[in-house]
Formats: sequence, structure tokens, C-alpha cells
Amino acid sequence: MRIFKANNDNIKLAATLINNGGIVAFPTETVYGLGALASNKNAVKRIYEVKGRPENNPLIVHIYKIEQALSIAKIIPPDAIKLIKKYWPGPLTIIVPYNPSSNISFMARANLDTVALRIPNNPIALKLLKLVNAPLIAPSANTSQHLSPTSADHVKYDLFNKLDNEKDMILDGGDTNIGLESTVIDFTKTNPEILRPGGLSIKLINELIKTSYNLAKINNQRPLSPGLFKKHYSPKATLRLNADFPIEGEAWLGFGKNPKGINNFININLSEEESLEEAAKNLFSMLRHLDKMQVKKIAVKTIPNKDIGIAINDRLYRGASN
Repeated sequence: MRIFKANNDNIKLAATLINNGGIVAFPTETVYGLGALASNKNAVKRIYEVKGRPENNPLIVHIYKIEQALSIAKIIPPDAIKLIKKYWPGPLTIIVPYNPSSNISFMARANLDTVALRIPNNPIALKLLKLVNAPLIAPSANTSQHLSPTSADHVKYDLFNKLDNEKDMILDGGDTNIGLESTVIDFTKTNPEILRPGGLSIKLINELIKTSYNLAKINNQRPLSPGLFKKHYSPKATLRLNADFPIEGEAWLGFGKNPKGINNFININLSEEESLEEAAKNLFSMLRHLDKMQVKKIAVKTIPNKDIGIAINDRLYRGASN
């Protein structure tokens, strides 16, 4: 599977492939998505097959203007409107009741009567969505349960032998800016609930509306949102979280100032400056790097559980689960 530079001609080609039922991996501000027409049952089914994703795990529908959301959703509550007016385009996904007269495939919604919607904040993604002029599903462009891709090379590593050279393509728009998936909020209940923390911090959300969040929320049977399986975002190596120092046989994934003696181990640092934004951007790529080095165990320094650090800890928690 070849990688195509995300120039105007190749974005147009990508739109043509999608409209013909193909699959295109493309960058968003969060991670790379695996895009297909949300209305095309066969294309949606291929997405599940390519990723090895359970069909009870719903997909996020990507759009480029709010008017599309108004036609796909049966209703968008006032609290959701407050957020999307401020944070769309951006790393925010809303779950709302689905309008049955819309044409989003039931497979994309995992047979639920809800739908997950987002407008990505990436010029390549937005141009592609406008050219296709139809909603796209775009789950992370990786093997299910593996680390999400933050570069085109990550996509190729996971999916190169599962995509079709004639029907599909990978658009290379460089490394993603945020490095973690969108924040998902369920607006189908009386009180909005954050199902998956992500690139938009809970602190900023709660400045506008009141929400609840449970770090350990798990639903392997009928999840409303991506990211609710117990095991997810997993490297090949096993993770030991909140470590002070690696033990024999472990690599070190640090944050902030490294402890003395760490150079005796394989080690890499998410952010020596203790920047949570830098750590989020580096998390998946650094875990992939350690996997490439064939380490079997990784000791991970404690990450402050605030702002985007809450999303980092969610990914580490699920990545460490069996």
C-alpha cells in the first residue's frame, strides 16, 4: 500500500475513491482516521474487517458543517449546542439520538438508536469531507485494540496488507497535532456524561456545561462510544503504570526529570518539560517506538491526572489491561 502526499490532486483522488466505495486513511488533529462513506454498508463493513473491529463497537461520523449534524441527529440538546459552537471544528464528539430519516448505515451505529458526530479541525480532513460532500465514518486507522496512529507510517505498518492498492489509499499529512482521540460526550441522558476523555479537556468542557466522568467506565457488550472496551490502545509490550523506576527487563517511559541511573535501561521521555500536551502528542508514537525495539515490558512514570493528562491515563489504563 503506497502512501500519497496530501496535496490537492491526491485529496481529490481520495474523494473519488471514497465516493466509489473505497477506504482512505487521512490525518485529523487527533489521530489518523480510516475514512469511508457512512451511508455505504459495504464500505462500513470493510472498515470493521480491515481493523478487525467488533461490530458492536460504534463508529464516529465525521462531517464538515453543523448543518449536517442537524439533519443526522433527531435532536441536539442545548448543552451540546453550547459546546459545538465553541469547539467545532475540534476534538469533540457528541452522542445524540439518531434521526431515522438520515442515511447513516446501521452498521456504523452498531445498531444503536444514537449516533456519534464530530467536525475535525484539520485542513486536509475538512477539504476531503467537503469534496466528498457526505458524512464519513473515520475510526482510528489501526488494527483494533492496537495503539492509534499519529503518522501515515503508523497506518502503513498496521494495515499495509489489508488495504487494496486500487480501491484504497493513505494520505500523508504529517504527524498529528494532538496525538490522542477526541473527547466523547453522551447527550442522550438528562445529565451529559463524558464516555471517553480526549483532546478537549474536561476542565474546559465543565467551564461551559456540567458533566460527569468515570475513569474506569467499561462496556464490552453494547458500548455507546469507541474507547469503552477494557482492553484498548495496547502496545505489544506489557505496561506497569505509576512506576518510580524500572526493574530488570523493563524499558522506561518517563515524564519530567528522569531518575538517576536511568541510562542503564532503554529509556524514552514523553516530556522532560512536564508538558501534558507534549506527552499526549508523543504517547502512541513512543509506545510504538518501544515496541519496534522489541521490549517486552515498559515501566511508565506517573502522569498527573489533570487536563489532557486524564486522557493520557485513560489510554494507559486500557493499554495495561488484559
